[in-house]
Amino acid sequence: MDLFHVDESVWKKPLELFDRTEKSFEEDVETVREWMKTQPHLPEIMEDGKIRNFLILNKCSVEKTKQKFDMYYTIRGLIPDFYVDSNPKLPHLQENMDVMYCLIHPVLSQEMCRIVIFKMKVPNKCLPRLGAIHAHNINEIRLYEDCMMGEILIFDMQDASVEDVAKFTPTLLSKMYTVYKNVYSIRLKALYFINSFPYIRHVIAFLKLILKPKIFQRIYVCEDSAILNEIFSKETLPKDYGGQGPSLDELNDMLKAKFREHQDRFNLLDKFRVNENLRPEKLNNDELLGFYGNFKKLNVD
Repeated sequence: MDLFHVDESVWKKPLELFDRTEKSFEEDVETVREWMKTQPHLPEIMEDGKIRNFLILNKCSVEKTKQKFDMYYTIRGLIPDFYVDSNPKLPHLQENMDVMYCLIHPVLSQEMCRIVIFKMKVPNKCLPRLGAIHAHNINEIRLYEDCMMGEILIFDMQDASVEDVAKFTPTLLSKMYTVYKNVYSIRLKALYFINSFPYIRHVIAFLKLILKPKIFQRIYVCEDSAILNEIFSKETLPKDYGGQGPSLDELNDMLKAKFREHQDRFNLLDKFRVNENLRPEKLNNDELLGFYGNFKKLNVD
């Protein structure tokens, strides 16, 4: 089973949704590609497949796509916590995949959203910063192989401890949100906390502070995992939850194979830097840095 099986019908969906024809969509791709050639501070001209996904993430707005492209490269220097020593071949990230699941399901939801599953494998071993790095690395692969229409996030708290949850501090959460918002936009269909316990209310309370109301309303807290039967069919539900789909361990192995397949790309990303001396216009990052900087000043960690 291919981890990112995307057929032609899926690619037609964003064209219908954003009022584009195949011709006009490819013209948008060319416009963005030509714009990148005028930006000497950027380290590369992005491949057309990734340009298509960024256009989809930004509802086919060429101007917004340009902004996200610039931030895709620039943010590596603005928030280095998530990008220094972030190559998935490194031992600490390999070990992280052995204590924490952060997985992609190969079958899209009925709304053509990608389903992402998070779950602790070993309690009290989680390092959330490494989990965030791992999630960004998954997005890198998705830009190449997926059609990024949106996503459903599932956090299974079954084997998480209070100590694990407490590690997701406000500063870390705000940095994660900053990257999610300013690079990948927010195409969140739903976020489910399943097998939850009372302490999770602290995380929910903070998310309410930083998320727009329409996004926050897509968060659901469930005491058990029954909701998964509405998200998956019996054939696609992972075996861990009583279904016939691939198990979490099998999905983890598939993801490890994908990282190896894209190793050259991650090696290249290690070297990428934006040359600010060549930037045509000064970057206005006050809003970006101020967002999570304000939470750092609260000293609530």
